[in-house]
Amino acid sequence: MKHHLVFIASIFFSGNQIFAQINLEKEIDAALPKLISTYKTIHASPELSGYEEKTSALIAAELKALGYEVTENVGKFQNKPWKGYGVVGRIKNGSGPVVMVRTEMDALPLTEKTSLPFASTVKVKNDAGEQVGVMHACGHDVHIAVFLGVAKIVAERKNSWKKSIRNKPTNNHIKLSRSCQNPYQH
Repeated sequence: MKHHLVFIASIFFSGNQIFAQINLEKEIDAALPKLISTYKTIHASPELSGYEEKTSALIAAELKALGYEVTENVGKFQNKPWKGYGVVGRIKNGSGPVVMVRTEMDALPLTEKTSLPFASTVKVKNDAGEQVGVMHACGHDVHIAVFLGVAKIVAERKNSWKKSIRNKPTNNHIKLSRSCQNPYQH
């Protein structure tokens, strides 16, 4: 997780590389305990695609706490009655390009068979009405934690960049409606 955070965050802050890298790693080391806790929480409570209500609420709350402008329930599914749980967070800092950072939220209909203390024991009925186990088998739990780590570092280092940073709705199956493609465009 730390290596992913260092790589992504270093893209934003490329001034004095050695100085920036040392400070960046210190910031990441300080953030890791909370990010690992968040990862474990998300891993233990996965939600199937189209049902990411609690996961999207967690992401939105974290982004709001960091000072991001947040739009929730973004997205529209084709041929599905599901509600869109996409989250768009934007933090502006002067003029400059818009940088988008994206994560996935959904879990898979699989029963977890690990002995991890934070293993998923979640069981739900799928759209066919069958009882299924749910787990993060693709790493979306890690993606969310890394995403939140990058969001934190970007917000805390606001004095070192001039851009608009925004995350994108977070599900492969979402097709954005015309009005949601850019929720900040009037």
